[in-house]
Amino acid sequence: MIAAFLSAARSAAPLLHAPELAESWVKPSALAEFRISGLAGHLHGQVGNIPRYLDAPVPSDAPVMDAVHYYARHPDLDVDSPIASGIRERSEQNAGASAAELAARYDAAIVEVAARLEGLDEDRPILVFDRWMLPLGQCLLTRLLEIVVHADDLAVSLDVPTPQFDDEVVDAAVTTLARIAVRKRGALPVLRALSRRERADALATAF
Repeated sequence: MIAAFLSAARSAAPLLHAPELAESWVKPSALAEFRISGLAGHLHGQVGNIPRYLDAPVPSDAPVMDAVHYYARHPDLDVDSPIASGIRERSEQNAGASAAELAARYDAAIVEVAARLEGLDEDRPILVFDRWMLPLGQCLLTRLLEIVVHADDLAVSLDVPTPQFDDEVVDAAVTTLARIAVRKRGALPVLRALSRRERADALATAF
């Protein structure tokens, strides 16, 4: 998962260097109540927060969960909920002063994180957001998923092509999204959404 995560991060990098990002920095994004700057800051955080997770003290008695459990335990967020508002505020702070400055920080974060992850055991427990314990590989899977989903959000917001991700990245993202959707919506809506468009009439998304 380390290699797939780094591949996803590198594939998303051109979005943060796109001239359209600087031109649209303060405009609304495709996500409700999210400015484009904040969405770009949120994308950066999927890489930039990894050192924080690696450095966080790991409680000895915390239960360990996988990526699907991590997402499935959270209900669908209302755009005006305190959690959603907090995500937007932190993302806007993380965006910084300009698109150019953010892109430079993102590039540097990829280099730092690649060095930090080299040789690490993917079963090593990691504390995410000071609350959730996941094995390193599963933690990176959640960040890979965030990168893929939010890269598309940002590309749509900028009216530019969505990045092309490696097959390994796409397989990991799609498989995890499907498993989350089954956990949250039930198997039948997801099976129908994936196989029979004439019967795909129920909510079957992961988020």
